[in-house]
Amino acid sequence: MGTHAATQSDVARAAGVSRSLVSLALSGSPKVARQTRERIQQVAAELGYRVNVAASSLARQSSTIIGLVLPNLRNAFFERLARCLGEAAAARGLTLFVTVGAEQPEVLHQAIESLLGVRVAGIILVSPWLIDDDLLAIAEETPVCLVGRRSPGGRVDAVHVDEEAAAGLVVRHLQEQGAQTIGYVSPRVTDQASRHDREVALRRAGTEAGVPVVVQGCGEDAGPAVRQMLQVRPEPLGLVIHNDVFAIDAVPVLREAERQTRSRVALVSYDNTYLAQREEFSLTSVNQPEEIMAGRAIELLCERAGIGGPAAPDAPARTVVLPPELVVRSSSLGREPLTAPATPPTPAPR
Repeated sequence: MGTHAATQSDVARAAGVSRSLVSLALSGSPKVARQTRERIQQVAAELGYRVNVAASSLARQSSTIIGLVLPNLRNAFFERLARCLGEAAAARGLTLFVTVGAEQPEVLHQAIESLLGVRVAGIILVSPWLIDDDLLAIAEETPVCLVGRRSPGGRVDAVHVDEEAAAGLVVRHLQEQGAQTIGYVSPRVTDQASRHDREVALRRAGTEAGVPVVVQGCGEDAGPAVRQMLQVRPEPLGLVIHNDVFAIDAVPVLREAERQTRSRVALVSYDNTYLAQREEFSLTSVNQPEEIMAGRAIELLCERAGIGGPAAPDAPARTVVLPPELVVRSSSLGREPLTAPATPPTPAPR
């Protein structure tokens, strides 16, 4: 038998939750659902976990470091947002410490635990793949602000664009282009991720406009999902891709389909990054104002942490919802209305 004493991190890994949620559960907090608390306590007992009184008594020291957790580094929107957050933090004399949570829950938990371990002043999470209970638990240990996802309540603040308004802009534009069906291609993720909110908003906007919305999940390359969507949807189609990075995968597929069938599909994406603006892609895209989002996120975090003023750790969750803008480019426009694939001509009789 090893000599390693089980820690809260060990319990968190075994239970598949964040260490913050373990901390709340083991302290008997009523903020943790009874079933979840009992499951965590059982895992802790099985691992032989014992409370470290000395470690528990350490007070969080004041810090000028703000932790930022990004989902990945592939999306140009995340890179731009990180830059704006860094500038907004620096303007207040703060330093941004950036880490990547990836698409694996255990990696994301580890990234957050590392930030908590260095006693950051607060944490900003961009479109995190975490359940609401985990987010609420983390906010019990340090100020938390979400960017690009709704707040679960509690002490978790949030900044995001109005997904309902954005979906309305997208659906109306595609309908004006002649779309009879709208296809939404998005990464396969958990229901509580921001992508779920976008899907719900698009479905609702489609229902209000009388246009059916169909959804297709994709892996790291959206191309196969787009190709499959075209095969099963011969009617005039408006295609919405979750972000600019995935939309670029769709561009060659749509160009190939247009050459083969002489059909045209209107393409819209989200984020309006520099990729959307490039002439070879020219993507119609929903603009998310990174500079404003970053400034408000830093502002909310500082207010809750008491940086530059009195702290408000127990204030109810605050949400900043920003109006979206649809930047229209050639990917969704054409000289002719949207068309279904042309039927090959019948050979003339000999």
